[in-house]
Amino acid sequence: MSDIAKNIAAKLIQRPSVTPDDGGCQNYIASLLAPLGFVRTQVDAGDVINSIYTRQGELGGTLAFAGHTDVVPTGPIEQWPYPPFSATIVDDILHGRGAQDMKGAIACWIAAVADLCSSYTPLPTIQLLITSDEEGESVDGTIRMVEYLQAHNKLPDAVIIGEPSCSEKVGDTIRRGRRGVVQIKAVFHGKQGHSAYPQDADNAIHRATPALSRIAAIDWGVPATGFPATSCQITNLNGGTGASNVIPGHCNAFIDIRYNPGNRFEEIKAAIESACADCDVTLSFDHVATAFSTADGPFLDQICTSIQRIAGIETLRDTGGGTSDGRFLAAAGIPVAELGTTNSTIHQVGEQVALHELTTLTAIYTDIIKHFEVQP
Repeated sequence: MSDIAKNIAAKLIQRPSVTPDDGGCQNYIASLLAPLGFVRTQVDAGDVINSIYTRQGELGGTLAFAGHTDVVPTGPIEQWPYPPFSATIVDDILHGRGAQDMKGAIACWIAAVADLCSSYTPLPTIQLLITSDEEGESVDGTIRMVEYLQAHNKLPDAVIIGEPSCSEKVGDTIRRGRRGVVQIKAVFHGKQGHSAYPQDADNAIHRATPALSRIAAIDWGVPATGFPATSCQITNLNGGTGASNVIPGHCNAFIDIRYNPGNRFEEIKAAIESACADCDVTLSFDHVATAFSTADGPFLDQICTSIQRIAGIETLRDTGGGTSDGRFLAAAGIPVAELGTTNSTIHQVGEQVALHELTTLTAIYTDIIKHFEVQP
């Protein structure tokens, strides 16, 4: 079983698939799943490849695995210990872009399903929802598959996402939710002039700084249970022409807010607007991602029980990190949990995964699938 996951992961890594390119990964996945009884439905959009692989089950309910074949750029190739798409294995470590995020997890899920099918284990209906648009814009990927499933009344009962959720050991952490993201571009307007004649100008930086101080001091209230507090960070500030004697007529700021479900977009927007009420400012809001959370209950309990059975460890139900495609699935009312490898080298030069992690994750996925039950 571990060799199956290792071999599939290597084959996926060897297919360069920098977002939104799929690199032929989903065709390869189709060739592995077809003999197991899976039917592929393509829901491509724009330049994005999206595949829904479905195997009709012998038992009730539908369990889905969601993942992405696209990876982030490699960065300086000369700094990699091994070529990033070579899938080199040294001392039981698999090296390559996507090893942790998240071709390794895709390989483990396929290996788990293959093992169960080979033993003729009765299974629920299994779906794999695989996109090539997670690391990029995320506008034509998982959301398009969710729309298709909604339109055809084929939404799954629960979803596991193969994001690298764990810290030290496979199974030590699952993500049961993520904070939302709001980004704001603020342009503060003044009047350019000579610094020796301030009476004839209006310094845009002077206008911006009190407002930005008020934004930084906003009290976002008590966070939702299990979530970190809302974070508001002013990440960029730019004003002036570069000349020392020119009063700036414009000042540009960029604000990044990561909010928990205790806040709402409308509330966040109103708070920012209030802080800038006395300014001549243009505010552009982008609600990048919605916060989501899966409540404690049978689905999360089933996952943690499988982890305990296989790995013998207690699992933290976490909500940290950035955002993920789980937001699109959760918005459709589906319980979502993220469980993958450790995340120590994701998006880094020299990304890698230990082979024993693939073995453990495959065994956990196998146990989850085998014991999956739809709760009334």
